[in-house]
This record gives sequence, structure tokens and C-alpha cells, in this order.
Amino acid sequence: MFDTGTYKVTTGPSSEPLTLSEVKAFLKVDGSDEDGLITLLIQAAREGVEKYCTLAILPQTITEYFGKFEQYGLRLSVSPLISVTSVTYTAVGSTTQTLSTDIYGTDTAWTPPLIYRKYNQDFPTIEPGPKSITVTYQAGYANAAAVPATLKQAMLLMIADWYDNRQDGVKTMPTASQILLDKFRVWYY
Repeated sequence: MFDTGTYKVTTGPSSEPLTLSEVKAFLKVDGSDEDGLITLLIQAAREGVEKYCTLAILPQTITEYFGKFEQYGLRLSVSPLISVTSVTYTAVGSTTQTLSTDIYGTDTAWTPPLIYRKYNQDFPTIEPGPKSITVTYQAGYANAAAVPATLKQAMLLMIADWYDNRQDGVKTMPTASQILLDKFRVWYY
């Protein structure tokens, strides 16, 4: 079993994977009276997909905290990994240090992504604590054109359901959306 850290989005995406005009065409909305609502639904659908699948749809900065180095390394929570900006840790004596890239490598192909200990290297001894290690990284698809059509379709289905049914419902997400998203959902083992 792999342990992951606790993460937060420190810099969100600068745009959405769907444009207002794309969504309005899907909803068959001609006027601009509902533009504010539809824009909100686009963001909510993206955030819902990201949370459900544990992924970043468009490039964003993630800060993730760990309590210790595992023998294999660190399993990051959010996919797809673009790059690791930094790995810092609290060394014995409570000083913050930056982990050298000579000690670790990254594997962007794994889902969830992995920071691994390089051969013949050891992770440093750290001060114990829930945020002893901080990893800052970029995750997401390169741009809206690179986002898989399946994710966009799931978002469109969610938006349409929310647009047509403006009250709280029993289901957590439309069934068709969930079926589409399960292909991308990261399952931890």
C-alpha cells in the first residue's frame, strides 16, 4: 500500500477546459442571461472531476505535505505530473533544507506519480511531524486541447444535469459522467 500526503492547490489553472460558448452550444442556450451561472457550473464541474479522479485537468501548482520519507520515495496525490519544483524537509534541528535532485528522481508515467529514491542514495533524517516534507509540483494536461474528450464529455453531462435540475438531488453525480470518469480515477492500493 502506498501512502500519499495531504495536498492543496496553491495556484489554480488560468483557464477552464471548456469555453462558455462550447457549453452554451451543448446546452442549446442562445442568450447571455445565464452566462454567470454557466461559467460557475464549468468551474464546479472541473473541480468535481479533479476531486473525484484525483487529477489536475489543466496546469496548476500543487503543494503536498508528508510526515516521512517512505523507503521507496513519495507517492504524489495528483496526476498527471508535469514536473517537481522542489522537495523541502525539516532536518533534525528544525532547519528547512531542500532535497538535492541527486538523491531523487521522478516518474511522470506512473499514476499516481512517484518521487523515487535513486540507486545508492538515502533520504535524510528528518524532524518528525505531519508536515516534515513539502513537495511543490506542477500537474495537469498541457492545455485545453490536450484534455481527453472523455473528461470534457463528463463535464458537459454534469453541467447539463446541474443546469436542468437546480435543486439538490439524491445522486452524487450523473451516472453517465461517473462511468466516463472511472477510467481516469486514481485508485489507491
